[in-house]
Amino acid sequence: MCPPQYSFIYTQNCTPFGHSCNVSLTKFGYILLYKQIVSIMGAPSAALLKNFSLRRIWPRAQSAVAPSPVTTRFDRELTAELDTLQSLGTSGALGFVKFLDAAITTQKIALDSLVNISYRDDVDREAVDEYLENNIDILDACNFFMERVENLKKYMDSLRVVARLIDTNATTRALDHLDSCHEIVKQCKVVKKSLRKMLKQKLGHESELTEIMCGSKAMALIGCKFLELGLSFYSKVIRMPLMKQSQPMSCSWMRLLHELGKEGGGSDSEKKLQKMGFGSLMMIELQQTVAAAQELKEQVKGKKERDVIKSTSERLKRSNRELGEVLEVIEGRVRDLYKNLIEVRMVLLGILSHARSFISD
Repeated sequence: MCPPQYSFIYTQNCTPFGHSCNVSLTKFGYILLYKQIVSIMGAPSAALLKNFSLRRIWPRAQSAVAPSPVTTRFDRELTAELDTLQSLGTSGALGFVKFLDAAITTQKIALDSLVNISYRDDVDREAVDEYLENNIDILDACNFFMERVENLKKYMDSLRVVARLIDTNATTRALDHLDSCHEIVKQCKVVKKSLRKMLKQKLGHESELTEIMCGSKAMALIGCKFLELGLSFYSKVIRMPLMKQSQPMSCSWMRLLHELGKEGGGSDSEKKLQKMGFGSLMMIELQQTVAAAQELKEQVKGKKERDVIKSTSERLKRSNRELGEVLEVIEGRVRDLYKNLIEVRMVLLGILSHARSFISD
């Protein structure tokens, strides 16, 4: 009997001799096989010998294929939302509204996804606690933007008074009102430091729950920062804020969010306003209103012809009216974002409470 390393087993038809065999992978094993067959059937013909290969047959090495990452429902739905946002663009008032809509929709996706989460892990508890702390800061930012909108409404009211004074040729009083707008402008230059601090946090997740919280926070946070830049006077920023990744972009939504942040530029009108000192992330309707107010102030100071001043005043009225319409929409979106962030917060607090009860039991 052959040693084990040279043995063979009759398993399937694999030789030109009609017998079923599976041999070991050594040349010596093939020689032993050949002698066995000859002793049973006699010497084969030269033609058969010619077709019988003694080359070593090694099993094909299985190529190492990394398992595909599991795609969660949250990943699929948020990716679809960002795909749509990327195709529509984010410039002008519509861009602000669309991004706020995406941030609001993300919270709704998070709420739907949290329904099926089983929560018992200690690491997740720490992540939930951190999310809840950031959630408070983002809610505070929403209140901050409501105040910013109110300040902008005061600015618009002052500009309406200026336009009426220009209509009655009271240019001196109009100039005084334009100067008084400076204090409101200063208030709208203030930035929310907590947003800047949170934007330095790195995005990353280790479970479906932490992915949901990561996406919820990232979209709300970047939406708030985007809005802060848009509603700030003389913003020089021309790109959306970016958040760093603490790990490779394993989720499609992370990649798309990063791509959106890298997009810059804008329309020809936006680029023209950039040359005047405005960034493309400053809302175009606000840019046009501030630019018209500055131009009117220079014309009144320079005692330009009445027709020139009147024309600029009419342009200021139009841009001021458009700004008011946009602010009404943005105000409603900020309220919706606040409401949905509260709902996500309440669900996570419920998850925490359930987990603590489970541990105590």
